[in-house]
Amino acid sequence: MPIDTGQQWVLAGRESELGAAGAALRQGGGVLLTGGSGVGRTRLLAAVLEEAAAAGRTVVTVGGVGGRRGSGGVRAFGSVAECLRWLRQSGGGQRMVLGCDDAHLLDEADAHRVYRTAAAGQLAVAATVRQDARHPVGVDRLWVEQLVERVEVAPFDRTATAAVLRARLGGRLDAGSLERLWSATQGNALVLRELVEHALDVGSLRREREVWSWSGLAGDPPRRLADVLLLWLRDLSAREEELVGMLAVAEPLEADAVARRGLASAAEALSRRGVVRVEQTGRRVRLRLALPLAGRTVVSRMPALTARRLRLQAAEAIEDGERTGPDEVLRTVTLRVAAGLVPERRLLLEAARTAVRRQEFARAEQLCRLVTDEDREGGEERGGGEERGAGRTAAGGDGEVALLLGQVLAGQGRHEEAEEVFASVRGRPGGAAGRAEAVAARVANIAFGLGRVETAAAVLEEERDRLGAADAGSLLTARAVLAVLADRLPEAVAAGEAVVGLGGPGPASAGGGGGAAPAGRGEGAAGGPAGWSGGTEAGGGAGVAGLLPVVAFARAELGDPGGASALLASWARQAEAWPEEALLDFRSVAAHCALVQGDLRAAGTAVARLVRGAAGAGRLGQLRAWVYQARLLRRRGRPEDAAALLWQAGAVRAGYDWLTSPSWVLALLAGALAEAGRHGEALRTLAEARSAQRAGVRRPVLDDAIGFERAVVLAHAGDRSGAAAQALEVADRAEAGGRLPAAIAALHLAARATDAAPSAARVQRLALRCRAEEARLQAEQVRALARGDAETLVAVAGRFRSLAALPAAAEAAEQAGRVHRAAGRRRKGRLASAAAQELCARFGGALPPWAEPGERGTDATAALTTREREVAALAAGGLSNREIADRLVVSVRTVENHLHRVYHKLGVVQRAALSELLVTRPVPEGGDAGAVGAGRTAQAGRAARPRPRPAGGEERGRCAMCAQPLGSAG
Repeated sequence: MPIDTGQQWVLAGRESELGAAGAALRQGGGVLLTGGSGVGRTRLLAAVLEEAAAAGRTVVTVGGVGGRRGSGGVRAFGSVAECLRWLRQSGGGQRMVLGCDDAHLLDEADAHRVYRTAAAGQLAVAATVRQDARHPVGVDRLWVEQLVERVEVAPFDRTATAAVLRARLGGRLDAGSLERLWSATQGNALVLRELVEHALDVGSLRREREVWSWSGLAGDPPRRLADVLLLWLRDLSAREEELVGMLAVAEPLEADAVARRGLASAAEALSRRGVVRVEQTGRRVRLRLALPLAGRTVVSRMPALTARRLRLQAAEAIEDGERTGPDEVLRTVTLRVAAGLVPERRLLLEAARTAVRRQEFARAEQLCRLVTDEDREGGEERGGGEERGAGRTAAGGDGEVALLLGQVLAGQGRHEEAEEVFASVRGRPGGAAGRAEAVAARVANIAFGLGRVETAAAVLEEERDRLGAADAGSLLTARAVLAVLADRLPEAVAAGEAVVGLGGPGPASAGGGGGAAPAGRGEGAAGGPAGWSGGTEAGGGAGVAGLLPVVAFARAELGDPGGASALLASWARQAEAWPEEALLDFRSVAAHCALVQGDLRAAGTAVARLVRGAAGAGRLGQLRAWVYQARLLRRRGRPEDAAALLWQAGAVRAGYDWLTSPSWVLALLAGALAEAGRHGEALRTLAEARSAQRAGVRRPVLDDAIGFERAVVLAHAGDRSGAAAQALEVADRAEAGGRLPAAIAALHLAARATDAAPSAARVQRLALRCRAEEARLQAEQVRALARGDAETLVAVAGRFRSLAALPAAAEAAEQAGRVHRAAGRRRKGRLASAAAQELCARFGGALPPWAEPGERGTDATAALTTREREVAALAAGGLSNREIADRLVVSVRTVENHLHRVYHKLGVVQRAALSELLVTRPVPEGGDAGAVGAGRTAQAGRAARPRPRPAGGEERGRCAMCAQPLGSAG
């Protein structure tokens, strides 16, 4: 693919800035583009000047901008003096624009001349300055005296990055690849460009079926990209270089540790320059390099002895700090190993366990191999390792190393190798606890990794018989999780009743759960799904730690989220002392139960607790935090914020998890995009989710959750009948599995999107058996819609409002207004609709399309069937007919027939026109467009950025639950 040398790298994501700069020039003023290094100021200025020249303005430039081939109508000069001399000779005037790149490099005299000429009205100035540089006085006076409008050019956010890459590649990236590229570059335009062009050259960025995919940068950054990054780090003092080097080998570092090394002033200076980023989580203040790739570049150019010294210094700084937990042990061991020192075996094993729990599997494998090498060398020195190995079991012998290695292989997707290792652990010494943990890990690998749930269940039963009744209780958690995977939720609840009970901990079990779990094997099966190994005693605290969240999850899904929450609350004090994997499960399920119950205030508290504790739970904790934050944000009417979090969640590689799956995360993202009005993007993301679903393990609970999101996408995209049909399919399966809240939610969606009458009796019957508050309200809303009962709808709206579910309350209020108007009660209808609009204003969103008041304009795509809509969305995304056929598992002829009907119904003759019809959406009065693509207008570009919250509302860009910045898991 040829390297793109055009302007679309910037312009695809800079419509808003370009529009603001153009408006400033058209109104007779100037513009000052400010931003950090590499954000694309120069390219944006060139585009602004070319627009001005095309509009008939006389454009002159200094600083190199506008002098490229093809920049017609732009006259370039080598100096300010030469430019102003030509200006005096030509007469100047407001029709003349002076373009100056890097105006902060002007000397004071030239800057003052430019200021005086602009102040005299002889020209308009369009310039760029670096945000962190000291500006000449003349440049500052330009904006102080309002001769120029300041426009900030920030790094690309994720939405703009997606638009830029779509313009460059002619197609979209999958969610994980987009997040990896954004995380590696932090939206810096120059670094993004260099990285993408390198990835295209070496083939690591490639198109797979309908989407582009990038797995990450293998090895050190290429030379050109490295040179660009090192330019960003030039002109550093000796102490600043020292700090950059320490961060490169060991980020993040505690600010206090940096201060103890005498580098506090260097940290402040680098922070002002934007080289160092400060992260604050609670009372912890940590420092990182602002561009992640910069650290890898510095290390690649660093002399070996310097790298060794800095690693050892960083290890000592970490050890001197106040925190000495497992994370610190892992970091210091890793640094010492990289420096060529091999710590003692005990520390290697402890670090390997932590790395597995953090899902850092490559690091864990390295540590396990070191332990194995040490054991082999020690055995040879002592004349044979059998006696030595037999006596090492209690301290973590060969069986534990093999178990850790198996979990590492499973986490890396090498499931067949992991199965061989797990099978070899079976006959090794280690006691019942070690064997039980090995069984749990093996069962998890077979079920999640190899996708053989029934085989995993058979292996579990066989091993339980071998262990005997006394020790088999430790495998109850694995049995309950398998029951959840197979949609046998009553079985999962029954598996836990003997251990957990339904009324909370009794005197005996409370004592067992009050203390910390024993070290080593009692901490659970690290590396598999959290909580799979419940410990060694079925009735003890460790057994409850693994089993309790699974039982509570099953109870919530079966229709008793309140009882499940009460059960969790009765163990809340004991849970704080549980291993962090079990505590993560506990907090995640608590958030899930609150969301199923429908009380968003309680859900906000639970999610905030999960987010605060997720920072120490590795990638899985980060994934869960983002997913549950996003679920809550969608319920609060903030789908754009939810989508931003789900983009990040889609890039997390956290091994397998019984509570989430990659396909479900993508489906949640599709639903959030649809609710935000980005219908074409939602349909394509949904197709990606369904592809991942087919490649994964069949999990009825999550499969139905994906089906529900598909119905949401179709309903928002205008395919109401298709949405209702999909929702009814989900309701049938959920009811068959006893999952009453899921069945009622699906019927609720179908009734709102089309006709409530067919579902009214069924939803009432299900609600009688369900204890979830939200499900009961949904059922009451469906019955009221079917009967045309406006007063009940008003009451439902009030109850939703009491639960802080403002979007649901607004929709019910608008439905009441519609019923009132249909019955001729116009005044009541106006009052109900006004209440709905007031609620919309409070959460900063809008009603769903099927609930919008009045007559809606004809949707050009409304006549499409579900399959036609999917085919059209994929075609608009740039897929060939063959790729669409492969993606949807149909023939090419079928795709051609669908496209023929789509063209006929929409009145178009080519694929390019499909994008405009499917991706864009109407702009609400007083609002912004939400379309994303290479051709967005300036108004649409502004929609991708934070919109102001209503007075008294939550701060935009921060978590609604804990006031942390969005995207933070801390």
